[in-house]
Amino acid sequence: MQFGKRGQLAIIIIIAIVIIAAVLIFFFYPRIGPSISTTFSPTKYLESCIDPVFSSTLTTVTKQGGYRDPQGFALYQGEKIKYLCYTSEYYTTCSVQQPMIKNHVEDELAQALREKAQECMQGLKSEYQSRGYSVSSGPVSSDVSIIPGKIQVHFIAPLTVTKNGATQSFKGFDVEKSSQLYDLLFTASSIIDYESFYGDSETTLYLQYYPDLKIEKTKLSDGTKIYTLSNVVTKETFTFASRSLSWPPGYGLE
Repeated sequence: MQFGKRGQLAIIIIIAIVIIAAVLIFFFYPRIGPSISTTFSPTKYLESCIDPVFSSTLTTVTKQGGYRDPQGFALYQGEKIKYLCYTSEYYTTCSVQQPMIKNHVEDELAQALREKAQECMQGLKSEYQSRGYSVSSGPVSSDVSIIPGKIQVHFIAPLTVTKNGATQSFKGFDVEKSSQLYDLLFTASSIIDYESFYGDSETTLYLQYYPDLKIEKTKLSDGTKIYTLSNVVTKETFTFASRSLSWPPGYGLE
């Protein structure tokens, strides 16, 4: 008898808990339920939106010495390749033309992406609205960082989306692309320093520390050297020109 009464009491308590839980879910589900979609990724949307302009600009910049529209360049195989170290004189070492090449490449990419970033953020707002969200946003800006192993596009874009009483806020978004460009630019800067101090560089030294690195150096008739640095795994390249400690045509010939 005592066990039966205890069992009945336990059943009554369980039923009461279930009823209370059902009532709470009914009244508070919009606030505690997963009303913010987990199937839509704003970062993936921005990545897809920005990629065509980003990839095209990156290709142009890396084959032209870090510039979209280089001034002071060597013409090689139909490409304008920026002199990153240059002197017009003979017997003289070159002067560095772009001392912070990584920062410059970041600026070139950021400038090229600025208008597209605005367009992509507007598209993201429209995408959320088409999914039934109310959207509020702030001013949009963007910048680019080249760091070891990747390139980051930063969208500085406050955004708040609301649906069914649930709100999600973003201060911005980071789109990342896997890349070894940081190492290529670091190596380029080192080669430029050697060119400015000694008039040339010993490229085999770098291969001891970077096994995935390949360096091609082509000497032109006017004393210009075209350097092409590449990662043999990712196939990324960076090409630039230097003219340093050059000799007049025919120098040393009998």
